[in-house]
Amino acid sequence: MSGTGKPIASAAALAAVGRHELAALGNVLGAARPGDSVHGARRRIKQLRSLLRLLRPCLDGAAFAGTDDALRAAADALAGHRRAEALVAAAGKLESGKTQAGFWRDVAHAHRAAHAAEGDPAAALAEARTAIAAAAGQLGGASLRPDSDAAISEAFLATYAKARKRLRSGLKSGDATRLHEARKVVIHHLHQLSLLHPRRTRRLGALEGLREILGDLNDLDELEQIAPDATVSARDRRRMRKARKELLGRAGKAARRLFRRKPRRFARRLGHAPAARSPRRPVALQAVE
Repeated sequence: MSGTGKPIASAAALAAVGRHELAALGNVLGAARPGDSVHGARRRIKQLRSLLRLLRPCLDGAAFAGTDDALRAAADALAGHRRAEALVAAAGKLESGKTQAGFWRDVAHAHRAAHAAEGDPAAALAEARTAIAAAAGQLGGASLRPDSDAAISEAFLATYAKARKRLRSGLKSGDATRLHEARKVVIHHLHQLSLLHPRRTRRLGALEGLREILGDLNDLDELEQIAPDATVSARDRRRMRKARKELLGRAGKAARRLFRRKPRRFARRLGHAPAARSPRRPVALQAVE
């Protein structure tokens, strides 16, 4: 059923959510100790970055950039340990039929051990805390542009369109970098949908599934990158190719279902008020998704 065209959310309400979440995240990191799991904190940072993209047209450029840069710095500070653990899990899936550790699990465990020896969890936590405090200061002191509520819908629509376009490009090419970039925008769309349309549970669940598939693909690509090329046997390469092909097929099926509608039609279905269109210029312009 098509929506009513009513405003979806106010910029002030979303900004308040962002400030509250930053304060809560600061408390979580403040209580964390070196060696604690940081998975929950990293997910909250990703959700905040998605929220910030809804607010982007409502903020001045410096406030957006300052907040986003600080959130990225916090995520980067916490990323190393989590990524090493994710590669171990990916290798376990890849060689799930084996009773003993195989080549890919050996590669992942060696990578995790090397990271543990080089990393400093206490320093990483301190860096993340500082970055989150900086993000809270940036967003807390930011002023919203007047009459910017209508821009929320357009920002949401732009994320959907970008995810749709990047998925098509990445899945068509099979390129690891393009698929990784597509995954990042899919995650933004997932988080934005959960903020604006939390009752769309079926779509949210399906998007979470696509996110996991694309994440598994990214993990396999990273495993290949860290493996010493000369040591990979033909059998291990075949195992990797087979797993990657299966994941690409699943990702393509999910993406076609979730992003089959053109952006404006998708927006109308969710009840987003259409933005006023500028008069057409008397020249041919390519449509931008």
